[in-house]
Amino acid sequence: MAIKSKPQTPPKIAFWLLSRMAISGEEYSVLGDFEEEYFEIVQEKGQAGARFWYWRQVFRSTPSFLKNWIYWSVQMLKNYLKITLRNIKRHKGYSFINIAGLAIGMAVCILILLFVRDELSFDTHHEHKDRIYRIERRWFAADGSVRGALCSVAPSFIPFLEEEFAEMEHIARMVGTGDILISHAENNFVEERFFFAEHDIFEVFTIPLIKGDPKTALKNPNSLVLSESMVRKYFGDEEPMGKSIKFGSEREDCQVTGVMKDVPSSSHLHFDFLASYVTLKGRQEYYRDGSDYFLGTTNFSDNVTYTYMRLAKDADPEEVAARIPGFLDRHLPSYEDDSGNVYLPHQWNTLVLRKVTDIHLHSRTHNELEPNSDIRYITLFTLIAVFILIIACINFMNLSTARAANRAREVGLRKVVGANRQLLTTQFLGESLLIAFLAMVIAVLIVAVLLPYFSAFSGHELKLGMLINPVGLLLLVAVFLVTGLAAGLYPAVYLSAYKPATILRGDLTRGTRGAIMRKVMVVFQFAISATLIISVAVVFKQMRFLQNANLGFQRENIVLIPADQPIKQNWEAIKQELLNNPRILSATLSKRAPSGRLLDAPGFSIEINGELVESPFTMPHNRVEHDFFKTYGMKIVAGRDFSIDHPTDKDEAFILNETAVRRLGFKSPEEALGSPMYTVAPDRSGRLIGVVADFNYESLHHEIVPMITYIRLLETNTAALRIARGNIQETIAHVQGVWDRFHPGYPVSYTFLDDRLNALYRNEARMMEMFGNFSLLAILIACLGLFGLSSFTTETRTKEIGIRKVLGASLSKIVTLLSKEYTKWVLVANIIAFPIAYFTMDRWLNNFAYRVSIGWTVFILTALLTFVIALFTVSYQSIKAALGDPAEALRYE
Repeated sequence: MAIKSKPQTPPKIAFWLLSRMAISGEEYSVLGDFEEEYFEIVQEKGQAGARFWYWRQVFRSTPSFLKNWIYWSVQMLKNYLKITLRNIKRHKGYSFINIAGLAIGMAVCILILLFVRDELSFDTHHEHKDRIYRIERRWFAADGSVRGALCSVAPSFIPFLEEEFAEMEHIARMVGTGDILISHAENNFVEERFFFAEHDIFEVFTIPLIKGDPKTALKNPNSLVLSESMVRKYFGDEEPMGKSIKFGSEREDCQVTGVMKDVPSSSHLHFDFLASYVTLKGRQEYYRDGSDYFLGTTNFSDNVTYTYMRLAKDADPEEVAARIPGFLDRHLPSYEDDSGNVYLPHQWNTLVLRKVTDIHLHSRTHNELEPNSDIRYITLFTLIAVFILIIACINFMNLSTARAANRAREVGLRKVVGANRQLLTTQFLGESLLIAFLAMVIAVLIVAVLLPYFSAFSGHELKLGMLINPVGLLLLVAVFLVTGLAAGLYPAVYLSAYKPATILRGDLTRGTRGAIMRKVMVVFQFAISATLIISVAVVFKQMRFLQNANLGFQRENIVLIPADQPIKQNWEAIKQELLNNPRILSATLSKRAPSGRLLDAPGFSIEINGELVESPFTMPHNRVEHDFFKTYGMKIVAGRDFSIDHPTDKDEAFILNETAVRRLGFKSPEEALGSPMYTVAPDRSGRLIGVVADFNYESLHHEIVPMITYIRLLETNTAALRIARGNIQETIAHVQGVWDRFHPGYPVSYTFLDDRLNALYRNEARMMEMFGNFSLLAILIACLGLFGLSSFTTETRTKEIGIRKVLGASLSKIVTLLSKEYTKWVLVANIIAFPIAYFTMDRWLNNFAYRVSIGWTVFILTALLTFVIALFTVSYQSIKAALGDPAEALRYE
C-alpha cells in the first residue's frame, strides 16, 4: 500500500506577499483561509495545481492592494502635511527657531563643504594625476633626522634618472625667474609667472593648447607659450602665433609658438609664460661658470629646478623609491665629518617622490612656488561643519522632546484608533523631514547670497553652479537627509513611545529620561561653544603676536623693488640718485629680503683656535650690498658693519649672526672677531669683521638659523629703500624717474616689507578668520536653541511663577530661580571643554617656532563669556515671565 506524502506548505514568497497585502489585524484569518483552500486543492489536483492557484490569488490581490495602498498613503500624507503645517502656524516662535536654526546650520555646512571640495580638487584636472610626481630633495643629520628639505632638485640629476629609471616615462624640469620684464610694442610689464620648462611638460601635465603643437612648442631655443590672459594683455585682437615678444633685462626675443588655456585656480602651480628650457643655454644670469649648467651633468649642489615626472602606467612608485638610495650612491660622493666618520650619499641625502595631488594639502617645504594649504585646516573645517549641524539638530530635538506633552493627546488618540508605533514614528519623522526641507530651501537662498562674499574672503572661486551638477545635488540631498533624519529620529521615537492609557487618564508626566537627555544635549552644545571660543581667542592671540613680534629689524617704511642686471650693474650711480631725494633715507641690495627663504648654503670653513673647521653645520649665505644692515635697522653687537671706507670689504669681509657664533663655540661675539673664513660657490676667503644681532629672516614658523653675510652685488635681486613717512607716491615717482634713466622701459613694481611679512601668515590668518566666523555662527545657533528651550520651560512654569509672585517673590528671585539651572549646565560644559581646547590649541601652536602661551586667562574669560551668553539668552524670557500679571498666570493652562 502506497503511503501518501505529507502536503507541502504554500510557496514561501507568495505567502509573504499575501501577508503584506492583508489588512492589519486580519492577516492570520485571511492567510488561514487561503491555506485551508490550498491543502484541499493539493488533495484534488496535486501540488502543482495548488501552487498555481496560490500564485494566482497573489496576482489577483495585487491591483486592489496597490490601489488601496496608494489611496490611503496619499490620504495619510495629506493628513500628516496638514497637521505639520497647522503646528508650524500655531507655534510660530518655536517653528521659526527650528527652521532658522536648521537653515543657518545647513547653509554654513554647504559653504564649508564647497570650500573643502574645492581644496580637495587641487591638481585633479590632470589626465594622469595618479601617475604624476614631483621629485624633491632631503638632507639628514648624523642622527638620521631630516635637517633640510626642498621641493626642487639640482638639474644634473635628471639625465641620470632618465637613463636608469625607465619607469619615469616623462621628466620635465622648470625654472622660475621671479620678477621679469616682458615687452611687446608699447606694452612693458614686470611679470611673476614666467617659467622656463622642458617640452615634456605637456606630456606630464594636462595643459590644453588652443594654438600650437605640444610636441614642438617648446623644442627650440627662444620658443614661448602664452596663456589666453597674456595674449589678450599683450596682443589684444592681434594674432600672436609667430610674433616676437621680448623678455629679461637684455630684451631677448622669443617667438610665440603656442597659446594655452589659463591654468585652473585649483592648481598648486600657476604660470602665464612657458619659455623653452633650452633657452637657458649660455645665459650668464642663470649659472655661474659659463658652462651649460642647466643642461649638463656637473653640479648636484644647487637645487634650483622644479622637476615633475610621469610614471609608466604599471610602475610601482614604492619600488621606484626603493632604488633611489643605490642610485645616489653611484653618482654622489661620500661625506666625511670632522671625526672621520664616513657617510654614504644615501645616508646624508635622498630624493623623494611626492604625488602631485598631495602637494597642495600635504607639502610645506621652504621653497614652495606658491603658498599651500594644510590638510589639518580641511579636517578642522569639516569638523566645524559637522558640529554646526549637530548643534542645529540638537536644538530641534530639544524643542521637540520638551514640547512632547503638547502632542501626547494626539499620540494617544491615534493609538486608540489603531495607529502603531511604527506608523507614528513615520509620521513624526516625516514632519522633521518636511521642516528640514523648508530649512534646506532657505539655506540654499542664504548660500546664493553669501557665496560671492565667501569666495572673495576665502580666496577660492566658488560658484553656485557647483551645486547644479550630480555631485552638488548629491551633496544637497545628503545634507538634507542627514539633518532631517538626525534631527527627527530621536523625537519621533520619543513621541511614539507614549502609552495611550496613561495619556487618556491624564497621568502623563514628562519623565526624567527626556529631561536628562535635554540637559546632556545642552551641555554638549555649550561644550562645543566654549571650545570654539577658547580656540578663537588663542588664534587671535597668536596672530597678533606674529604681526607685532620684534623680528630684530625695523619693518616699517621699507619699500622692496625687483632689481635685474642693469640695476645691479649701475647700482652705485643709482643709489646716489636715490639718496639725493631727502625722502629716501637709505638704500641697499640683497639676494631676497627678510620674509624670504634662506635656501643657499653651499658650505663654509672657519679657523677656531688655529684649527680649520669645515661646515660643522648648515649655514645659509646672505648676499648683500654695503648698507644692508643699516637700511633694515639691524644692530651690530660686535665689530663693525660693511663700509665703503674699507675697500677690501667687497671681497674679503664676513659678518655672522649671534646664533652662528654660539653654534661655532665662541664664548662671546668679540672672541669670534678676526677669525679667518672661507666659502665655496663663491670661492672666497677673508675674515670675520662683525657680528649682527639675531633677526628673523624667515617666518616665525622657523627658528633663527646660523647665517653668514657678505657682499656679492651681482648675485642680489632685490632693492630695499627705507623711506620717510608721508607722500609715498611722490617718492615712488622719483624712483621711477631714476629707473627710467638707467633702465628705460622698466616699470617700477614695488611692495612694502610690512605687507610681505604679513603675507607669510595670510593663509593662516584667512583660515583662522573663517574659523572665527563659523565659530560665532555655531554659538549663535546654540543660543537660538537655548532661547527656545528656556522659552518653553518658562511657559510650562507660568502658573508656578504666578503663585510665587502672589506669595511675595521678588523679580530677582524669580529670574534667579529660572536661570540657575542653565548656569549649572554651562559650568559642566566648561569643565568638559577646557582640556579639549587646551590640547587642541597646544598642538596647533606647535606649528610655530615662536608662539604665545595659552595661559589661564583665556579659560577664565571663556567661562565668564559663556555664562553671560547663557544668562542673557535665558534672562529675556525669565524677566518677561516675572513681570507678567500673576492673575493671568494663575488662569494659564
